[in-house]
Amino acid sequence: MSSEVIIAVLFIALGVFLFVGQWTAFALGIVGVIVIMMTKGWVGLLGLSSVVWNNANSYILIAVPMFLLMGEVILRSGTSKAFYSGIVKVLHKLPGGLLHANIVACAIFSAVSGSSVATAASVGTVAIPELVKAGYQPRAVYGSLAAGGTLGILIPPSIIMVLYAALVEESVGRLFIAGILPGLLMSLIFMIYIAIMVYRNPAIAPMPDAKLKEASELLSDKSNPLWDVMPIVSLLVLVLGGIYSGLTTPTEAAAVGAAGALVMAAGYRKLTWPVFRDSVMSTVKTTCMVSMIIIGAQILSTALTFSGVSREISEWIVGLGLSKWEFFLILVVLYIILGCFVDGISMIYMTLPVLLPVIKVFGFDLIWLGVIITVLIELGQITPPVGLNLFTIHGISGGAKFSEVVAGSTPYVFLMLIVIAILTVYPEIVTWLPETMRGK
Repeated sequence: MSSEVIIAVLFIALGVFLFVGQWTAFALGIVGVIVIMMTKGWVGLLGLSSVVWNNANSYILIAVPMFLLMGEVILRSGTSKAFYSGIVKVLHKLPGGLLHANIVACAIFSAVSGSSVATAASVGTVAIPELVKAGYQPRAVYGSLAAGGTLGILIPPSIIMVLYAALVEESVGRLFIAGILPGLLMSLIFMIYIAIMVYRNPAIAPMPDAKLKEASELLSDKSNPLWDVMPIVSLLVLVLGGIYSGLTTPTEAAAVGAAGALVMAAGYRKLTWPVFRDSVMSTVKTTCMVSMIIIGAQILSTALTFSGVSREISEWIVGLGLSKWEFFLILVVLYIILGCFVDGISMIYMTLPVLLPVIKVFGFDLIWLGVIITVLIELGQITPPVGLNLFTIHGISGGAKFSEVVAGSTPYVFLMLIVIAILTVYPEIVTWLPETMRGK
C-alpha cells in the first residue's frame, strides 16, 4: 500500500478521533493499530506487546510519579500559602509588586513541581483573592499567573524534559540543568514587561504600600519572610544540587524530593491522611494518563516505522533542500500550531519519532533543542482553545470571563517568542551550565 494512502488515512482518522473528543492516548493507539493492520496485517500486532513493555519498564520514567507526588503534596498541604506570603513580603514595594511576586513565586515553585498546571494552581489559589482585594487589574493578575505557571515545565524538574530525554536518549540531568538559565531569563523578561506595563498605566496596581498592607492578609502576618521561603528553596537546592553535583541521578533526586515534600508538610503540621491520600491518588491518575499517552504514541510511532512512512517523510524533508534554520523556523511554527490544540506530551510523542532523524541530519544540539521545544510547549499552555493554564486560572478565578484570562496572557506569548529568539542567537545560555556538570 502506498505511503500517500497511509498518510491520508492517518491524518483523517486521527483528526476524526480528536474532533469527536476521543482521549488522545486512545486516538494515537487506535490509529497506530489501523496503520499496522493496513501494512502488516494481524502479524504486525504481535510486536505491540514489546512496545508496551519497553515503555512501561523504564527506569528514567520512574522520576515522573515521584516529581508529581512532590508537587501534589506541596499543593494539597497548603505550604504554598506560607511560601507565597514570604515572596510578597520581599517584593511588595516594587512597582506592581504583587504581580512580580506571582512570577517569582511561580519560578521558585516550579522547581519543586514539574507541572505547569500544578504551579499555576498552587500560586493562583493564594494570589488571586489577595490581588483582587488589593485592587489590582484582574486581567493583569490572570496573565501573570497563567504565564508564570508555564515556568513549571522549563525550570527543572520538568515532566516534559524527562519524557523528551527518554525519547531522544539524552541525559535527563543535563537537560534539567540546561533549563535553569533560560527559566531565569524568561522570568526576568516577564518582570521587566510587568514593570513597564505598570509604569505606563499605574491603575493596573493602584494601591500604595501603606494601604496595601491593610488590605493584604499576607502582609499583615508578622512572620519572618525568610522562614516562609526557605523550606521550598531548600528542597529546590536539595533536588537540583544533587543532580548538578552528580551525587544523585534525576530518578533518585525525584525520590528525595518526594520524601522532602512529605517531611516539609509534616513540619508545617499539614500532613494529614486526606492530604496524603489525595496526593497519591492524583499522582496515580496523572501518571496513568502520561503512561497511556506514551504507549499510544509509541504504537503509532512503531506503525509508521513498520510502514516506512517515517523514513519517507524524513527523506522528503531532507530532499526539500531547506537550510538548517529554515527547517528550524518550520519546526517552531509547527509546534505553535500544535500547541493550540494538543497537550505537550502528545506533541513531542507525535512529532519527534518522525522528525528526530531529520533533526540529527541538520546537526542540532539535542539538549538545546529540548529547551527550545519546552518553551514552545509552554507557549501552548497559554494559547487557546486548548491552553491548560488558561483553563486552570479561569477555574480558580471565581467567575472571571475566559476572554479576560486570554487577554491577560496574550502579551506573554510574544515574550516567549522573544526568549526563543534570544536562545537561538545565544545558545550558550542553554549549553553553558550542562557543560560544567560533574559526571555528565
